[in-house]
Amino acid sequence: MARTVVPVTDLTPAKATLTTSLTGSNNDLVFTAKRGGTWGNSIQVAYIDPGGTSADLSVVVSGFLITVNLARAASAISSTAAAISMAIAANLDAAALVDVANASANDGTGIVTALTATNLSGGVWAVTLPAVTNGDATNDHYFTGNDGKVILQVVSSDAGAQTVTIKRSPILSGGVPASDEVVSVAAGATREIGPFAEAEFNQNKRTSTSGGDVYFDPSVSNTLDFRAYRVSQAT
Repeated sequence: MARTVVPVTDLTPAKATLTTSLTGSNNDLVFTAKRGGTWGNSIQVAYIDPGGTSADLSVVVSGFLITVNLARAASAISSTAAAISMAIAANLDAAALVDVANASANDGTGIVTALTATNLSGGVWAVTLPAVTNGDATNDHYFTGNDGKVILQVVSSDAGAQTVTIKRSPILSGGVPASDEVVSVAAGATREIGPFAEAEFNQNKRTSTSGGDVYFDPSVSNTLDFRAYRVSQAT
């Protein structure tokens, strides 16, 4: 019996960013939160001109505030954007919060100017869900690459409660099938099932780098649809 594959989609929440817009050329940077979601919107970046005759470049982190104390020669700021990138990368606390790169059309050689504490923005949890795979009770369904993080979403358009049966394969030790799991889906509801224990599914001859297939059978053919996804953090 041929089965219908439900593709697994990686959903990556958007990361907060800050692109500076300083006076001068080749001195703007893009700060990107290490993790996606609203967490990164709390991060702030400030460039402080210490004044006086001379000072060394330094980075101080307090909570979500990254303060770059700019270097000065006798009478002017001497910190380049490239130097700031290196200083942040070398500071463990700052590097845990953000990645830094040259802004578009900037090469990092320009001298920066002071910057008041400014938040990163644009970090959101919202993601665009993948299209559903239509239910097919004749051929049933599966998704590949189960790594213990995949969620199966069942979307019902049925007027009554229906079920989805999670089909477990024989386990590697002894070949004894685990019990199937029957999950009820209420009329017109969307239900999420999983994640699924990686060791339970080995139809795909699971190796250390490739998860096994997960088979599931809908009780009706055209009123239960499916999505399979995992939420990931892009690096």
